[in-house]
Amino acid sequence: MNTRVGLLAIILSVCVNATLASAQPIPVNLSYSAPSGSNSPSWMAKELGLFERHGLQVSMIYIGGGTRPVSVMLAGETDFTIVTGPPSVLARLSGGDTVILATFINGLTVSIVARPEITKPSDLKGKSMAVSRFGVIGDFATRIALRRWGLTPFKDVSIIQMGGLPEAFAALKAGAVQAAAFTPPLSTDAKRQGMVELLDLSGSGIEFANTGLVTTARYASQHPEATRRVVRAIVEGIWAFKANREASIRAIQKYTRVADRGVLEETYGIFRKDLRTIPRTTDGAIRRVLDGFVDDDPRARTAKPADFYNTRFIDELEQTGFTKELASRYPDAVR
Repeated sequence: MNTRVGLLAIILSVCVNATLASAQPIPVNLSYSAPSGSNSPSWMAKELGLFERHGLQVSMIYIGGGTRPVSVMLAGETDFTIVTGPPSVLARLSGGDTVILATFINGLTVSIVARPEITKPSDLKGKSMAVSRFGVIGDFATRIALRRWGLTPFKDVSIIQMGGLPEAFAALKAGAVQAAAFTPPLSTDAKRQGMVELLDLSGSGIEFANTGLVTTARYASQHPEATRRVVRAIVEGIWAFKANREASIRAIQKYTRVADRGVLEETYGIFRKDLRTIPRTTDGAIRRVLDGFVDDDPRARTAKPADFYNTRFIDELEQTGFTKELASRYPDAVR
């Protein structure tokens, strides 16, 4: 009975707030951390007016480098950030109250690309690789790849922080580094400019908390309605992305500043496949992230994955029938 009453309360709250949405928009500051197609749900929500539909007034801010946007959010300068799992997990291990609300992609959509003179992984010995920052998904992918090739990170191959993915891309093209980890469209663009793909981890089957929506536990507790609306708008952005090819390609082009139509189409195809319509975070995806921190932080070994994420707002989408509504509104999303 209590469960039924609680469900009815949620439904009533959603209906009432949907009615008030246009009259009382909630201001929200949202950052995203990379010009990667994995951020498309937020770009679509912005470009199609989905934030406004859900009663929000959202200021979107680009803050390059996976750890920086989390630090800015913890300082109270933003309310939410779209970032990969590692920076959020690391911040919580270090005493922050970050919490992952949704994980758009569960896996590693990362390619290791190298300059043309690097024809095989062993050629990287004694060379340098670029990542945006330590502790981000590209850093994880780089270390996974090197160990798979029998190379020891920092001993056999230097790993250099560049500050952001555009900076890493520029360093690779200039020859300042010999390889780097990128997600589409940068990985696709690099290959089209003559770089060599040494490893594509997207088909590795590794469960991993990739790009998702992060806030602080304090904000979610103090502003549950704003949090609810942001989650709804972002999830609708996923469905809209999958259902509307041309609008999605325009959004990718605008936010990544990539003009090549072929690169844009390939990027869209990759993320249409990888983005999950119900982006629920899992223990396994967080456990993989924690395992990557064990050598540097012993607390990661005994940490409980459930402490790093909250599925409450994603669960509500199904309980209230919102996902069924999206399936009806965007039938092409699941085809």
